[in-house]
Amino acid sequence: MIADVEWANRCVDGNTPARGPRDGRTVSVARRLNGSWVRVMEAVFAAGIVLTVRADWAPGGDQGERFHGTKAGQVREDNGLAMKLVWCPPGTFKMGSPKEEDGRGEDETQVDVKLTGFWLGRHEVTQSEWQRVMKTTPWAGEESVKEGPNYPASWVSWEDAMRFCGQLNAAEQRAGRLSAGWRYALPTEAQWEYACRAGTKSRFAFGDREADLGKYAWFKENTEAVGEDYPHEVGLKMPNLWGLYDMNGNVVEWCRDYYVDRVPGGADPEVRAYRTIFRVIRGGGQSSLSGECRAASRWAAAYVQRVSMGFRVALVPPALSRK
Repeated sequence: MIADVEWANRCVDGNTPARGPRDGRTVSVARRLNGSWVRVMEAVFAAGIVLTVRADWAPGGDQGERFHGTKAGQVREDNGLAMKLVWCPPGTFKMGSPKEEDGRGEDETQVDVKLTGFWLGRHEVTQSEWQRVMKTTPWAGEESVKEGPNYPASWVSWEDAMRFCGQLNAAEQRAGRLSAGWRYALPTEAQWEYACRAGTKSRFAFGDREADLGKYAWFKENTEAVGEDYPHEVGLKMPNLWGLYDMNGNVVEWCRDYYVDRVPGGADPEVRAYRTIFRVIRGGGQSSLSGECRAASRWAAAYVQRVSMGFRVALVPPALSRK
């Protein structure tokens, strides 16, 4: 059995030999995580070959519960990137905008949404974080870009952002830092708007006054209009009530959903199958008009498109991981 566990640990660390323990043996590996032992990998063998490896599984008990936050705005950074994540508690809200809202689009019909709690990146994924995971620089040589560790990763397609999440998951699983099915993913459109609003019902996360937008966001009037047409370093403006930065403007952000004219309501909604190549982008960018930076503003972009767009990641619980 000791040899079996040694083999399985090498598997978790990404150094898998060609052959494993004897036929039919199931091997589980536990690692110390936040003071408790958590099963981080399960492997099944036949004919000396690995049949299945589950590196995102943990046993029952409260291990998964310890990943849940306790209050809105709580911050964790216990991942390999030291990426700060903010707790967005479970709750309900009206997604979209009322008919009388100035600047609203026809695709912002209000719906009632109920969400499970999740973590969301305090700010956009930075160039430094992207390079550590992906080892590439997709923004290099492109328009409307400044380079540096704290600038947002941009010129990233939806597919690129999904690959980032996948590789981050793999690294965190190997290190034993993910518990009970939790995983990193792009936020759904509903999660993004809920986090942006942070309990508010106004046009912007901070209220209705466009005159205050420059305190919270980078958009056309304080970038392009003054000769600085590029996303600025993250976290320089004021955050919303939950401590999330740049939600109203800096770089437009990919969401997980396909784009549809009318968003679904209900519990943890996500548009997962639709006959279109368009995915949802949210949040104002550095060249957006003020009205395009509203909490309800939504846009469509081809999922393979690479322009000055970025993203932030969510850390979602098992119930959402299985969707």
